[in-house]
This record gives sequence, structure tokens and C-alpha cells, in this order.
Amino acid sequence: MALCGAKKDGRELKIYENTDELSTDLADYIAELSENSVKERGVFAIALSVNYVRLLITRLLIGPSGIYFGLMNAWWQRVMLIAIISWQRMAFCPRVNMIYNFYPCYLDKRRWIYASGDGPKKKKVPVIPSHVHSINDTVSAEKAAEDYEFVIRQLVRTRVINVSDICDCPKFDLILLGMGPDGHVASLFPGHSVLDEKEQWVTFITDSPKPPPERITFTLPVINSASNVAVVVTGGSKADAVHLVVDDVEPDHPSLPAKLVQPTKGNLVWFLDKAAASKLDGTKFSE
Repeated sequence: MALCGAKKDGRELKIYENTDELSTDLADYIAELSENSVKERGVFAIALSVNYVRLLITRLLIGPSGIYFGLMNAWWQRVMLIAIISWQRMAFCPRVNMIYNFYPCYLDKRRWIYASGDGPKKKKVPVIPSHVHSINDTVSAEKAAEDYEFVIRQLVRTRVINVSDICDCPKFDLILLGMGPDGHVASLFPGHSVLDEKEQWVTFITDSPKPPPERITFTLPVINSASNVAVVVTGGSKADAVHLVVDDVEPDHPSLPAKLVQPTKGNLVWFLDKAAASKLDGTKFSE
């Protein structure tokens, strides 16, 4: 349960004692959105920032008492997984039908998705490969971005992903983001020219200030066209950035990318642990 919840400048804030409580509530939030979306149109289109794949999959598979595991077979039959940041020249497990280059969440040759744990503790569920859309990591960053945008456009054309009613951008049911200590989201970094991209849905960078230098990312128009956007931030190292973004400190200062996440006709929820929220104005926690 959240320590507190509030709305501020169009953002809903949920603050938790620790990451375990946050991730459990996040799983509940995603499960509810996915259930509603499947009932309404038969599919749930979710785009995830790679750093939160492990947190999400582990919590959905295992949960506080394994409560989600029994639902996962049906859930995975309808969900569409789209990575926002998954093209990086790093591979911690074999590059075989991978969803993300991020151990321990991956597809093996038998088309199972795995989450944390070894041996008998390892959880796995079957995945329909056509429901998973990863980025080709065997070509250049520019080519990978071009190919991935084509894939997303095909999914929009067939209405697997909805289209925004105010522009031609895809309208994901949920985009799940993290935020770095510098205020970056996805692979959109402060001061980078890709923040001004208005036409492309997917773009690339080769000069990331954070390794690896080559990355693929959704652009801000796509992020801000989603029906729901959740920003998940944990740890005291990000407290200053949370304060700058949420409390709108120094409005004349060049905007941090996270501050530019403002869904046009969607809902924005920030999931924060106590450490990340520690410098917010007016936020007091009892010891």
C-alpha cells in the first residue's frame, strides 16, 4: 500500500516504503489495465523501458505469494510486449529469440519466458512469439530504428495498437518508463537533439552519454500519445531529479526529458519509493 498518493500538475504520485511494495502495486496496476483493455478490444499493447522489464516480469510471475503465476498463461496470450530501449550491443544470455538483451527475462528456443530464480525456483510461462516485438540487434542503429518503426506502423495499421485521435502516432495502452539521475527517460537524454524529433516514431542515437553509446528509442510524440504512462523511480540517487521534475523547480531552466512526459489525452502516474521521493516539496515521512 502506498504511503501517500496525490495529484500534482496532472501527475498522480504514488509513494511507497520500499521497492517490494512498489513493484507489487505496480503489478496490480498493470494487471487491471491489461484486463480492461482485453475486455474492450481483445489485446493489451504495452511498451516497456528495458530497465524495468525484470522488475515487472518477476513481480507478475512470482508476486508476494505467487498469486499472478496462475494467471500468466492466459495473460501472455493477449499481451503485446514492445521494448522502448532494447537495442544495445550487450548480451548476457544467448541471442536466441530474445525479447530484450537483459538477463534474466528472455525467450529460449522452446518459447518460454523466464524470470528470477534458479532450478526449481525458476518461473516460466509460454509466450506466443508473434506477440513479442523486439529490435534487431544485428544491423546498424539507424537501420534498426527504421525497421522497428515499420513494425510499429504495421501494428497500428491493423489496429493491434490503437492510433491517436489527434495525430497519427500509435496509442499504446501503457508505456512504462524509468528515469535516470539526470532526468532521462527511455533513451532521451537532456540537451540531446532527439528531444525535438516530431516526425519519427522511433529514432536512434550513437552518442549516448550513458553506455552503451548506440541506442534505439521511442520519441516524445509516441510516449505522449499513450493512454497511460507510468514512470517508475527508485533510490535516493534520483531524488534530486524527481524534485526538479515534479516540483517544477527552475521553470526557466532547460527541461529535463522526464518533465516533457505529458500525455496529451492520457493518464500519467509516478511510482516512487520513499528514497526517490525524499526531496519532494511538502513530503514528510515518519521514521
